[in-house]
Amino acid sequence: MNRSTALIAFLLYGNALFAADAWRAPTQQQLDALYPPIRALYEDLHRNPELSLHEEKTAAKMGDQLRQLGFQVTTHVGGTGVVAVLKNGTGPTVMVRAELDALPVLEKTGLSYASHVTTRMDQGIEVPVMHACGHDLHMPVAIGTATLLAQN
Repeated sequence: MNRSTALIAFLLYGNALFAADAWRAPTQQQLDALYPPIRALYEDLHRNPELSLHEEKTAAKMGDQLRQLGFQVTTHVGGTGVVAVLKNGTGPTVMVRAELDALPVLEKTGLSYASHVTTRMDQGIEVPVMHACGHDLHMPVAIGTATLLAQN
């Protein structure tokens, strides 16, 4: 499954998140509206990867997105981690987790949004960086989930 297909599958699957409460299930219009900004976030994150424990810009983007959705956001958790809480009364707690970091790998995909980032590792070695592990997909899926939770 390619990443575009995975994003589409998430959006189609999004209704399952709310299956227990049909009154709060996202509408098809909500899901359709969600795809363009989630796709744009995915491409931006893929184009601009950061190595583990150096995800300052990535964490800031995630925190900003979650704040805009009404979440209480705590940053710098364990270094560059972000924790966001959306309180809406008593009841079960839902937790969603996403990875932020990329790998020291040269991207050879030829994608229009391919990474051309290079950076210095902690050891001083200059390396190329890309999201070769799917974390660039984890984050938009988490934001999509957070959006649907906040809206519903």
